Amino acid sequence: MQNIAERIALLRSNMKKAGVQAYVIPSSDPHLSEYTPAHWQTRKYFSGFTGSAGTLVVTGNKSGLWTDGRYFIQAGHELEGSGVKLFRM
Repeated sequence: MQNIAERIALLRSNMKKAGVQAYVIPSSDPHLSEYTPAHWQTRKYFSGFTGSAGTLVVTGNKSGLWTDGRYFIQAGHELEGSGVKLFRM
């Protein structure tokens, strides 16, 4: 199984092939469901962050997760060692 850094590296490789400079991954699904189905939990897959609110942005050389005060401590723990930087909203 791949770790977060490996998943992001693979995403970056595919972004480069497609000419994409930044990829924004929200917490929501297209229907803005209160409980996001597993199929749409892409932000969790690429960051490891399990909170219900946050946005992941991946560029060619950096990645960051924006979340609010409810999740600062949780996100700090879950992102540790992943290479994803926490941005506090």
